[in-house]
Amino acid sequence: MLIISGLDPSAGAGLLQDIKISSVMGIRAYGIVSAFTTQNEQRVFAVNFRKWEDIRKELEVLPAPRVIKVGLALPEVVKNLRELFPGSMIIWNVILESSSGFKFLDSEEVKKFVNYADYVVLNNEESEKIGKKEHFIITGGHENNSQIKVTYKDKTFETSRVRGEFHGTGCAFSTAVAGFLDLGYPIEESIRSSMKLVRKILEKSHEIVETEKVAREWHRYDVLSTLDEILPFYLEIGHLTVPEVGQNVSFALPWAKDEFEVGKFPGRLRLKSGTAVSVSAASFNDKSHTSRMTVTMMKFFPHIRCTVNVRFKKEYIDRAKKKGLKIYHHDRSKEPEEIQKNEGKSMVWMIEQAISKLKSPPDIIYDEGWWGKEAMIRVFGRDPEETLEKIKLMLEE
Repeated sequence: MLIISGLDPSAGAGLLQDIKISSVMGIRAYGIVSAFTTQNEQRVFAVNFRKWEDIRKELEVLPAPRVIKVGLALPEVVKNLRELFPGSMIIWNVILESSSGFKFLDSEEVKKFVNYADYVVLNNEESEKIGKKEHFIITGGHENNSQIKVTYKDKTFETSRVRGEFHGTGCAFSTAVAGFLDLGYPIEESIRSSMKLVRKILEKSHEIVETEKVAREWHRYDVLSTLDEILPFYLEIGHLTVPEVGQNVSFALPWAKDEFEVGKFPGRLRLKSGTAVSVSAASFNDKSHTSRMTVTMMKFFPHIRCTVNVRFKKEYIDRAKKKGLKIYHHDRSKEPEEIQKNEGKSMVWMIEQAISKLKSPPDIIYDEGWWGKEAMIRVFGRDPEETLEKIKLMLEE
């Protein structure tokens, strides 16, 4: 897909937003700047349109696109694109003025070129100035009601409004429509799907369209798939590593702030007749000590995102020392009484003590148990793969 649009330095709209939308949709996009704006998230101060002669030079080195999305550009650019790429589908998002009132284009001038586009996306205020045509997709985001309405021909599509003032919704919607058309969707299905996509984005956004936050869903998938894929390797050595209380492999999202942003195996890994088994697949549900330890470690070292608890054996610690792993011995008898009595606080206090002594991320924190507490080894790493390799070092004779 080819995107020709203005460069909004705030990235809320314009070419940068267009590229974010296409990336979230898994579409490869070529981008050409058609205008440079001087603006922030609240106000536009100036615009400098690029001439067709300069834009054409950049187009000459690109392949003919299936779909072209045009944003803020001189109206004649659409006519020139039609002549240069007669077989391409053109979606033009007409922008007469900014939400802050800065005038970009003259409506009478725009009228002369709307028929060169296959579809024209504009809001209801712009359609009052330009008119309505069969190929116009008119958005009603500026209307003050509980529903967002989009009309195309004689059909109206609706979705519930996400409350807030957002910069860049028209840009995001029109690019999404172009993207779904590029994927082969019929126009009406492209409109429906774009409305759903933009709504999901706005639910995660604040003031501007923060499309990048939707990409965080990939991280959730990556954390869980990484855990599920490496699970057989942990089960294979589980007869040597799973403690009486069970074992967990906790792997956090890059921005994790609590244990529900940490992937783990609810129910833990257990021993059944001497063989390690998993109770469930990886999930962000459930609580776990290793998840809390991971979140605590990340407060100091954000790249250390994985924690695994391992059965305590003195020979494991001896081997780890010989292999050069960084180890901290925690004496639970020295924990303050208020820490011992507060469930979950002991793990946090343990990590804080280790870091204050080592001044760098520990590979291992272990203790030899206490009243009602099983002796345990905790292994830390960047991810489950690195943590597994450290555990294997402890097991090697």
